[in-house]
Amino acid sequence: MHMSLPQRFPPPVTARKSPISRLRNIITIVAATFFVLIFFLAIKFYLPSTQSFIHIENSPTPTTATAAVAPEPPQKNLEPIHEDKPVPSLIPDIFNPPTPSIERLSINDGDSLILTGVKNGTKWHSASRPPARKDCWSYTARFKPYISPSEEVLDLISNNNKPTNNRTFIVRLSTGHPWKKEFNLHARAIVLEAGLANYDVFFLVHTDLSSSKRKKWIKDHVPKEFRNLTQTFSTQDIKNWLNGTAPFKNIMENNHLALQMFVTNNKQYDFTYSIESDVRLIGRWDEFLTDIDNEYKSHRERQEPDQDMPETPDLVTFEALKRPGKEWVWLDDKCIKDFEGREDLRTSIGPMWGWSRRLIEKMNEYNAKGVDCYYEYFAPTIAYKENLTTFFYQHPIYCPRKSASGKHSLKLEELGKNDPRTVQYDKVPTGCTYFFVNPHSQAFWDQWYKARKNPDSCWPTALVHPIKGEFFN
Repeated sequence: MHMSLPQRFPPPVTARKSPISRLRNIITIVAATFFVLIFFLAIKFYLPSTQSFIHIENSPTPTTATAAVAPEPPQKNLEPIHEDKPVPSLIPDIFNPPTPSIERLSINDGDSLILTGVKNGTKWHSASRPPARKDCWSYTARFKPYISPSEEVLDLISNNNKPTNNRTFIVRLSTGHPWKKEFNLHARAIVLEAGLANYDVFFLVHTDLSSSKRKKWIKDHVPKEFRNLTQTFSTQDIKNWLNGTAPFKNIMENNHLALQMFVTNNKQYDFTYSIESDVRLIGRWDEFLTDIDNEYKSHRERQEPDQDMPETPDLVTFEALKRPGKEWVWLDDKCIKDFEGREDLRTSIGPMWGWSRRLIEKMNEYNAKGVDCYYEYFAPTIAYKENLTTFFYQHPIYCPRKSASGKHSLKLEELGKNDPRTVQYDKVPTGCTYFFVNPHSQAFWDQWYKARKNPDSCWPTALVHPIKGEFFN
């Protein structure tokens, strides 16, 4: 007999579990879920990310992998690392160096660069080499970062000098210097920009005040941010240091002695730049000093087999060397005799010079033998006679006409044995915006300053001397 199934199949009957049993099941499920979650979190936390296995170096695009490296060890701290959390810099980013206004605009007239940035202004001709950089600076762009610096930037200035620096940059002053607005902008630029190139900076002040009054003078006259960087010396300090070993006329004619004394007393410095207080730079000091280093390096790489050019030159000049003329007022009969005649005499103007410790020590030795001469030929002549390396850095100069104030240069065979031989082959222009008098340099700077509100007016990099008057203060 066939029996048909019912249309609805009844569900199986199960016994109802106790409340304790149900609670035990819930706890088991929650615990299992928790341990699974912990397991996956542990895998994510301890295994390095994909980026940890990729080393990118000199790649054309940020995503190009060039080599695999061993995975990084797991982090031992319990705090997770958030990739979007900024990492504090070891050096606070509180100073932004100035940047040029635009790339230089110029008109070429034959081989001469003409600057025409000011309407109806002087057409300044480049009488020497063209600028090394295409930077074009307005006065505002050059000094804007230094007009109202923050307290943090002023603190950077005060604490610029570091025990690890072996080069220094010295600004020479007198107590008559008033430290007013335009000079302070210039001074701040020197400290912060030379500091970027790892130079310690000092303001070396000649004063004949008593020792007890010098600190008060610094406090009363020197802006606060520069006080840590200011050192003084007196005429008597120089005389005591010489101790009668060499003739001494005055600080003006023998201003190298203060530098010799400073370097002798500060053993950490192997190289020193010194500038007079009326030297100015259109452009940044760190870039200008780097350009000098790079150019000397290129000459050194091409030195002749018989030459011994050190890694750092012994004397850096910014005007071509020459033999002093017979009627030059600063020549001294005793010095001519001390240097065995005029043949070996060399001279260059010295608003800015670079000096190695090796040269300074040789100058000290000549002093100990009773020799000291006018500063513009004392160091260059010693460098020549002692086969040290003198490097003339030919920077751009500008004139209101095509011809410079003068042209001079030594013949190849008259250069020092270890001087770069690819410099000064031809007559080199001198004067105009870098000279010992200011008719052209002052006008060049003055025109640039007066056009500071004109955004289209800008000047190329230029080492300028002398600048006095309103801009000097």
